Amino acid sequence: MFRGTAIAQVIAVLGAVLLAKIYGEEGYGLFGVFISITSITSIISTFQLDKCIVISKNEKESANWFNFLLILIPVISLLITLILILFSDFFLKKIVDFNIFLFSAVGTLLLCYNLINESLFTFQKRFTIISNSKIFLTISNVCLQIILYTYFSLTGLIIGFLSSQFLLMLFFFFKNRKVINKPDFKEIKVGIKKRSTILKYLLPSNTINSLANNLMPILILAFFGAKETGVYFFSIKILATPLFLISSSISQVYFQKSAELLKENKKALLKLTKKIVITNLLIMFAFLLIINTIGMYLLEYFFSEKWLNLRIFTLVLSILIFARTAFNPISSLIVVLNKNFESLLFNSYLFLINLIAIYFGYIYDDILITITILSFLGGLGYLTLLIYFLNHLKYLIKKDV
Repeated sequence: MFRGTAIAQVIAVLGAVLLAKIYGEEGYGLFGVFISITSITSIISTFQLDKCIVISKNEKESANWFNFLLILIPVISLLITLILILFSDFFLKKIVDFNIFLFSAVGTLLLCYNLINESLFTFQKRFTIISNSKIFLTISNVCLQIILYTYFSLTGLIIGFLSSQFLLMLFFFFKNRKVINKPDFKEIKVGIKKRSTILKYLLPSNTINSLANNLMPILILAFFGAKETGVYFFSIKILATPLFLISSSISQVYFQKSAELLKENKKALLKLTKKIVITNLLIMFAFLLIINTIGMYLLEYFFSEKWLNLRIFTLVLSILIFARTAFNPISSLIVVLNKNFESLLFNSYLFLINLIAIYFGYIYDDILITITILSFLGGLGYLTLLIYFLNHLKYLIKKDV
């Protein structure tokens, strides 16, 4: 997992810098808004029931959830698209181009289908397929986005992204073609009752979390413009590269392992969790130190006089990314420990921070105020959540004794 994700992320970073040079702040800003909308809608379209594929007791149950979601996802995606179209007149005039919504509808369907395929591979412990798919996705994505600039200009980033996701979906369905079957709806009904907290708490929690993590590019576009959106989105993309690398290579394996250790050896689970957190933070600290020193000089030299505020944005947002690194790779503990309600409270806090940050930044006409509030208060929230879960694991150990 780490090998595949590492290779993919190296290609992604180099590609991101080149694409930023080609498309500029405005093109990157539109792409950031597309990614934000798609990330939010894809959370809703699965109802978070993709988690049931991973935590199933046997292959039959896992396959049944997979087949059920094959039917559910296009239905929910269509409903979301219709809702977006109904409200598109408002957004078309004031914030987002209508085509972005159409692209997002397609992106939602592709991302959700790829997610449930990955979930099935995770249950089956077929991590090599997931690893290799990340390399394929990144290479095809960067290549297509570079090629399509000539034909589609600013929207080439979006169309290239959709094309690579579509190719990956075809590959995944080919690998899982033998599993595809008619779902047993009676078993699904029983399963939903057993895991009712997923719909009651995890779905609204992760929806709010997605809003909190992805709403900012849309708000910045609305209140500060496409160029500022592009700088913000590019800063986050560069900083979050090692976070994505760590999360992608660890989180799926940790999810499966933590579910086992919770039943068999809670002390081992706590030890593993601490080891992962400390290692991740050390890796991230080294990266942030490099990117905010040598990295910034290289980027500024490459971009010449464009991409203003990139240095200050990157420095301030480093605080938020560092704190997220402490918890994101082990966030599956929320599901494993059935702490969906606590997750809902935390994500509501993150969402509120976004609104507070954009409000004060707009009032004082200074986007740096927005970035600073978002980074400091968001970082504090993630560290608090980490401490809570570590203490809860200690409590469970004492309880068994």
